[in-house]
Amino acid sequence: MGCLVIVNLLSRILSLCSLATSITILTTASSDMTVSSLFHKDVEVKFGFSDFYAYRYMLACAAAGFVYSLLQTAFAIIQVKTGDCVCDKLIHFDVYADKIMSMIVGTGAAAGFGLTVDLNYLPNRAMITVDFLNKENVAASFCLGGFVCTMISSFISLKIFKDDYLYEC
Repeated sequence: MGCLVIVNLLSRILSLCSLATSITILTTASSDMTVSSLFHKDVEVKFGFSDFYAYRYMLACAAAGFVYSLLQTAFAIIQVKTGDCVCDKLIHFDVYADKIMSMIVGTGAAAGFGLTVDLNYLPNRAMITVDFLNKENVAASFCLGGFVCTMISSFISLKIFKDDYLYEC
């Protein structure tokens, strides 16, 4: 079981890093455009992730996943150091909460990918630059990576739960 605990810790650290990267890229991406108007001078238009609901949702999901991964990484470090879980009830929490949180992060990544694809199909990209869409696509990719790592942790938590608590009786 020692190897499973270390793999669990590594997958939680990878999840934490990929969600932090996703949040950073998502919040720093913005675009400036100059739009010509028939009646006025050129108008400077600036927009970022907060102008789109799906990107806001992706940020909320990634932030929730980041906080959860931070908490679970601390518990995983304690489990690696001591060789035992912090609390027996925590194993039940890990099994179910990992699955719920991975699905939340996965829906955030899907929302980001979906909006990016939809914005790519707009005529003339509707004033949205390719650079902005590429950054948002990368942020969604890192969010997807966080989903995969959280799902791996979910499977490992279930295996640890089965090995330690179901088959001892």
